[in-house]
Amino acid sequence: MVKADKQMEAASYKETYQTIIKTAQRLFMELGYRSVSTRQIAQICGVTQPAIYHHFKNKQTLYVAVIQQTLHHTESDLKAILGKFSTFQERLTQIAFYMMIHFEMDLVQMFHDISHELGPDNQQLIHQWWIEGFFMPIVTMINDGIINEEIKNPESLNTNSTELAYLILNVIKANLQPETTAVLTQEERKIMAEKKVKLMVAIFINGIKG
Repeated sequence: MVKADKQMEAASYKETYQTIIKTAQRLFMELGYRSVSTRQIAQICGVTQPAIYHHFKNKQTLYVAVIQQTLHHTESDLKAILGKFSTFQERLTQIAFYMMIHFEMDLVQMFHDISHELGPDNQQLIHQWWIEGFFMPIVTMINDGIINEEIKNPESLNTNSTELAYLILNVIKANLQPETTAVLTQEERKIMAEKKVKLMVAIFINGIKG
């Protein structure tokens, strides 16, 4: 009986933790770090403010946990795309579409808050997670494309896989337009993302020379 009670308590603890994380993520990404309070998060979650601090030391600790989980999920999703699709063009298309659909609003707000609201130690920690979650899957995609002779060796362009990965991510980021997509339906956002991805991939694969 005692063991069963402890298991229920652990399950409840985990459920509350995830509820707080999910609620905080939505609020942080929609409103920004500075505009969200732990009291507000607690009210929406249906818990007390002390319950928030039972799981997280302060608001910044909660925000860092939100980013960690977001990047961990992204890493898993991107690796799944790499496992499902084999060609460079397929992978680039799917990864670009994934990022435009899932991070249209989040990336813009996230980068702003990380730069302006967090200290150097947390910025460094999040940068490492970003490298693992966002960056390395892109590098893997590029290196596989080189090995399979689907794309030029970056050295022939006086660059390398790392710089090319940054270029791809920057192009995707440049195509995020939250001020435009915020008023669109999910289906309209999907159509716009597909159009942008198709153009971006065509340029990367074929260039724009006639």
